[in-house]
Amino acid sequence: MRITKHSESATPEQIEELLAPTAPHDDLPFEQLIDLYNFRQTSSWMRLFVRLLRKECRALPRPRKVLDIGCGRGIAQSKVFLSAIRAEVDELWGIEPDPNMTGDPKMFDQFQNATMEGAQLPENYFDLAFSFMVVEHIADPERYMRAVARVLRPGGVHFFITVNGLHYFARTASILHMLKLDEIVLRALRGKQVDEYHYPIQYKCNKPKDVRHFATVAGFENTQIVFVEEDGPKPYFPLLLRPIWWVFMAKRHLIRTPKSLSTIYVRMEKGGARASSVRR
Repeated sequence: MRITKHSESATPEQIEELLAPTAPHDDLPFEQLIDLYNFRQTSSWMRLFVRLLRKECRALPRPRKVLDIGCGRGIAQSKVFLSAIRAEVDELWGIEPDPNMTGDPKMFDQFQNATMEGAQLPENYFDLAFSFMVVEHIADPERYMRAVARVLRPGGVHFFITVNGLHYFARTASILHMLKLDEIVLRALRGKQVDEYHYPIQYKCNKPKDVRHFATVAGFENTQIVFVEEDGPKPYFPLLLRPIWWVFMAKRHLIRTPKSLSTIYVRMEKGGARASSVRR
């Protein structure tokens, strides 16, 4: 099934076809993925995220109340991926800081143009809050994490995917950001595509130790991290630079360092109550 990034919602059959596992680690539970070397073992980091997120939703008691942070045009800019989550929950709320975007009423029960820190949301309300490639853009991680914790019920889950700050691409981007060269280099490599999706990076909560620190400060417990990489930042290596990417990929095969893989999937629980024992 071929899905364009701004596709409309799909039928349940189309969703199942899109999310069907096709690689060795696609259907593994979160706890198992933690202990494995997930390099080129998943078919798509977007598919894996949605599969894991859907399992989280299915483990929740009814009614299931879920918050999509930085919802944009859908998960990975796909309404079909978002439809897979919408089908599993009773309430889906969305917040998006871009004032030019509006929430699809077929997807969201409530929508706000706001940041997580500034959104008007009920306290201790949601069972699950998730975000897709948002945390790398957060300027004040402690304030952000506290805002997420405030709206989750005790025992609620915060689940997200972001760039791994230990990966060579993130390290390079962080240096360029400090030198104020990141936007120039990004536009040179990606051209007009940048304006379609781009928000400035911060990389203040992307290293595992930083994630755990801000989670603990905000009152989260049991923070777990899965490291995954398929082809890494291949799109950022144009043809003339592609041999460099090949070298990095060869190194990944020879030197197995799980914590250096390009993306991290993070799961944490708000303190104050035991989470459901029937999860994932």
